[in-house]
Amino acid sequence: MKKMLFLLPVLSLSFALALPAAAATPAPERYAGQQPEALLKTAPEFARAFRNAVRDLELPQWTKRLAAGTPAEVVDIGGKPHILTSACSQQGCHDERLYILFDVQAKKASGIFFLPPSRDNIDDMRVALSQWYGKPSKEASNFLMERAMQDAHAAAQAVANPAAPQ
Repeated sequence: MKKMLFLLPVLSLSFALALPAAAATPAPERYAGQQPEALLKTAPEFARAFRNAVRDLELPQWTKRLAAGTPAEVVDIGGKPHILTSACSQQGCHDERLYILFDVQAKKASGIFFLPPSRDNIDDMRVALSQWYGKPSKEASNFLMERAMQDAHAAAQAVANPAAPQ
């Protein structure tokens, strides 16, 4: 019984020391639904990772604020939760879009500054001028390119058929 009484404080201390490490990584759901601009202001770990990832790129001014974009969502890349959001200029997302993939556990951002195909020619090669940043894994880059192309096709369809339901 004395051993049990001795072990109780030791175990309690062990659990207490382990908890801050687990609590240091916010749950991915914390970011979900937020606009990219809000993430820059309210999630310092996201802002730091994003700015570190794009610091050496020459990007348009709007990418500094991420004022217009899509709400963040939780996506699975390689069995790990990531946050995906995208931003574009306030004039619209037809000419360029910035995709941001944030690894919550590693606190690293990667993505692509995407130049969608011309609306007049969906097969044009402008996409080749897109810029990757933050060294995404092959799986992450495949995911990002697939999402970017889906969004580009949806945007082209919306322009071609403005009355069609989305």
